[in-house]
Amino acid sequence: MALGGCLTENPAYDGVTGSTGEPLLPASTAEPATTTGTSTSPGTTTTTDTSTSTGPATTGVLDGEDTSTGTTIALSTGDPTATTGAPSTAELHHYQPANCVEPLWCYGAGDIWNGIDGEIRGAECFDAPVPPPYRVRRIDYTLVAASGQARVRFQVRSADLQEVLYTSESLGLPVSSGSLEISEPQQPVIETGRFCVGFVGGDAKSTIGIGADPSSLPSPQQSYFGSDACDEAGLRDVNLFSPEIDPHGAWCLGAEIAAL
Repeated sequence: MALGGCLTENPAYDGVTGSTGEPLLPASTAEPATTTGTSTSPGTTTTTDTSTSTGPATTGVLDGEDTSTGTTIALSTGDPTATTGAPSTAELHHYQPANCVEPLWCYGAGDIWNGIDGEIRGAECFDAPVPPPYRVRRIDYTLVAASGQARVRFQVRSADLQEVLYTSESLGLPVSSGSLEISEPQQPVIETGRFCVGFVGGDAKSTIGIGADPSSLPSPQQSYFGSDACDEAGLRDVNLFSPEIDPHGAWCLGAEIAAL
């Protein structure tokens, strides 16, 4: 599988027993309003927007993001698909950046900011307005919390989640919103009308909290979560948890795709 990457966060699950994780710092420690572009490998470019906050209600907005909608945005129509009226490039997401405030992860003691250490996994699936085949050029994310020396890998998966088509290298990210630009040779080609983007992060001594937007419930088989910290192996539809996860909503993950 190819390497390259950009990051994101996870689901909350209250009432987990045996928590040993330290309370998370709700605010970023980065300098205010700092934009960084970091080349992490010949095939990886990460861009993050970091800001300092004074409390848990920290939110980030993706560069160039339209905050008025949480739906699919078609960016342009080019010659390859002009005769069908389909866009040649599209930016996809199911969230509104202003609502990406709290992490979806396992937490203890009734405190959503008290994340429990352990590997966490997430995936968000999209129906593509660009006819296949197309390639995934970018992954967007909003990381709202992290503990320990947490690292994350971003992924592109098949619609059934069974095949990993791309995995970034392991990245240590600040609490921020940002994007992972996938180098052209590593951009996965999707042959179907549906695909998923996701992440794997944290370990026995750390965890990450990707934001989720609770303003509307995800469609079935859209948003998936799993975490070793609350004994949820693999990936499970967020709508199937009982008790209900918190925040219950779509992952603050997005993607840009382009026709071949």
